[in-house]
Amino acid sequence: MNIKKRLQKANQKFLFVLLTAGVLIYLSEPLLPTTKNGIFYLPYLTCGLTMILFGEILRIWATGHLEKNKNLTTSGPYSYIKNPMYAGSFIILMGFNMLAINPYMLFIIPVELIAFMLVYIPTKRRIESTRLIEKFGQAYADYDENVPDYIPRRLKPYKSLNPKSWTWRVFRGNQEVQVGFTVLVGTAAIIIKLWIPY
Repeated sequence: MNIKKRLQKANQKFLFVLLTAGVLIYLSEPLLPTTKNGIFYLPYLTCGLTMILFGEILRIWATGHLEKNKNLTTSGPYSYIKNPMYAGSFIILMGFNMLAINPYMLFIIPVELIAFMLVYIPTKRRIESTRLIEKFGQAYADYDENVPDYIPRRLKPYKSLNPKSWTWRVFRGNQEVQVGFTVLVGTAAIIIKLWIPY
């Protein structure tokens, strides 16, 4: 993939993250006025921030290992699950939903879960598996058979044939700095919005 196409793809991903964060910020509204005084909002705040932090750490860990279209990445979080970046994104999205406590949340979360599990995962698996089998052959087939998609089955990592350490160069090449900045700004915006007086 040439540089122009990579930049276009990165910008599309960044725009999607930006729009998603924008919608959640716009919809963020507490269920009760007392949540703005802090005490009733604290559990939502704690849970939401914990999920967002965990999801972003998972993404940072993954993007420091992932070299798309160059090598079959089986190190780092990829030795436990095949899709740590998507898992991290989903956890962050759930965290945003917790921060943005609003009447829509009871509807949004089940819809997101159903869409993710019944639509996104099967579609992505079908497309990605075909492409990776064609590119990496038996090496990917063995990896696919032994490593789950999103939820680790065991604490023992997959024995990578090409073990690599996390690197800043690879991390920066995956444009995670942009995504992380958007997550940080979105988190701050939701919290500030919820504590602005009526």
